[in-house]
Parts: sequence; C-alpha cells; structure tokens
Amino acid sequence: MRSFTVNVVPGSEGGRIPVGLAGQIMIDIQQLLSDIGEYLIRRELGVQNLLHPEILSRFVLYIDGNGGMSIGSSTEQKCIGTITDDTIDLMERTLDAMGSGAGGYWMEDNYLDPFYRNHIIYDIVALSEHVNAYPDCMFQYGSQENMKTFGAVDIPRMAAFLKDRGMTAQGAALGIITDTVSKSKGHIIGFTCGKDRVRLQFRDKASENAARSMAGNAVYIAGKLMYSQEGDLMEIRDAHDLTPATEIRFRRLIAPDGDVSVKVPLSARVSYDGSSWTLSNEDLGLSVTKDNWDDTVQAFHDYFVFLWSEYMIGEKELEGEDAEIREYLRTLA
Repeated sequence: MRSFTVNVVPGSEGGRIPVGLAGQIMIDIQQLLSDIGEYLIRRELGVQNLLHPEILSRFVLYIDGNGGMSIGSSTEQKCIGTITDDTIDLMERTLDAMGSGAGGYWMEDNYLDPFYRNHIIYDIVALSEHVNAYPDCMFQYGSQENMKTFGAVDIPRMAAFLKDRGMTAQGAALGIITDTVSKSKGHIIGFTCGKDRVRLQFRDKASENAARSMAGNAVYIAGKLMYSQEGDLMEIRDAHDLTPATEIRFRRLIAPDGDVSVKVPLSARVSYDGSSWTLSNEDLGLSVTKDNWDDTVQAFHDYFVFLWSEYMIGEKELEGEDAEIREYLRTLA
C-alpha cells in the first residue's frame, strides 16, 4: 500500500497543537476516505443500494503503536488489488484541487454520482472550517517526501454549485420497466431501480412507446437523473435511448478480500425472469442468480476474485477445465 501521511503543524516555531484539532482532523480524513472509497466501489460494481459492510472495512484508519496512520486493508489481512491506493490517490487529488480554490465543476468531472459528490464536498468544507478555526495551525498531507499544506477552500463557490446542480446528474440507470393501471390515468409507464420507484418524463412519444413495449424487462434508460437528499433515484427527466440490459462489462472486480483490474473488460450476460437476476460468463463457467440486482453483482464479483486468487496467483499446475479457466483469465490480464 502506498504511503500517505496527515499532520497538523504549528504556524510558527514553538507553537502548540490543540488536541481537539488533531483529533477532529483524523475524524474528517476518515470520513473523507470512507466516502471516496465507497464512491469508487459503487461506481465499479454498479450497485443500486447499500454496499456490504465487509467491503468497506478496507478504508478504516488505524493509529499504530508508533503514532503512524495505516489503513484497515494493510493491517487486518493481505488483500490483492489497488482499490485502497486508488482511493488515497483520489483523496489527495481532491484535497489538492479544493485547497487551491477549485469549484464544483472539478468535482462534477471527477465524481459522477451526485449523492457522493455532495457528501465529499461537505467533508471538504467541514475539514476547511475546522482548520480555519485555528489560524495558528496548518493541516498537511501527502507522502513523507512531499508534504503539502491544505489551502483555502472557496466555500461560497461550493455552496453556489450545490444550489445550482443539486442532486442531479446526466447518465443512465439500469432497472425494470413497469406498466401499472390507474383508473384516472390509464396505463402508467414507470421504472424500478433497486428499491426505488422512479418517475419517467420522456423526451418524446417514440421514447415512451419504446418503454411501453419493454414493460417487465430490464433496460438501461438515459436522461437527467434526479435524486433525493438520501441518494434515492426519484425521477428520470428527458428519458430516452432505452436499451435492453442484456450485457454488462466490468473493468474492476471487487470483493471484501481483494480486487482485480482487468485490461480487457469482463463481459457478463444479464437476464431477469420477473423475480430474480442472473449474471453469467460461459468462458469462466460462472453463473449466479439472486433475488435482487445488488446481491447478484456482488456474488458475481466475489466468485471472480476467488477464481483469480485460485488460478492466477501462484504457479501450481492445472489440468482440464481448470487450465482452460486460467488461460481465459490470462487474456483479461
């Protein structure tokens, strides 16, 4: 795991550091690291609701006996993969940008999910306010060889961005088209995405007719995604470009005990039978079926990481189907 250090230093020689500030900075960094890590994992998995707590334990900060800071994945067990390092890298870039006065559009370019984007903005603003409350102290971060001083966050600019952009994002959502009958309105075309029931505002009649023809099926819908403050998808405006969800590709597979980035995206066949989801890859002999999308995705990733650990780590001899699986995995590496 890469080295990363946070520190609070006096602004002048002989100055002292309030314990309350030092402790609060550690809490702020823990929250920021957790939110960024959760954002990256949700982005890679494509899950719709909450992540399993075990997978988030890799972002827990610890203080060792010498007073140094370490991450849970480096102290609890040895994990394969780079998700922890990537999270620290993104946290450092975020501190660099926000501490130099960058605005919300930098955040929008680097954080696609408005729920996590907003939470990370709140984290940064809270950190800035806590540091600013002690003008005789400075917050520093980075590697031991390149410690940087956290600068001034443009808080009014961030507040204006949050007011203007709010909980919205341009993108696409995966879910099930629904067709319900109302006595007053007749057939109402809707959308379920995980636990969320989503209103659809179509771009045109052709998009609405396309949705009606796909009722009961899994689809991707593009448009302006409108979220609640709790992160629930509430509405898709300008809904268009409905595509049957028959395939999904993963560039990183993530499990509680490791993650694997692949150079060639791993393709999984998607199917929905009205009550359960299935993800499968014939080349790996991998097929999982669960009652909801999130459990299906996580089980698929767990199984893949297990296969990678079994067949790609170490030099043991393999025969038959096992050898074929290893050869296929090598085409992804």
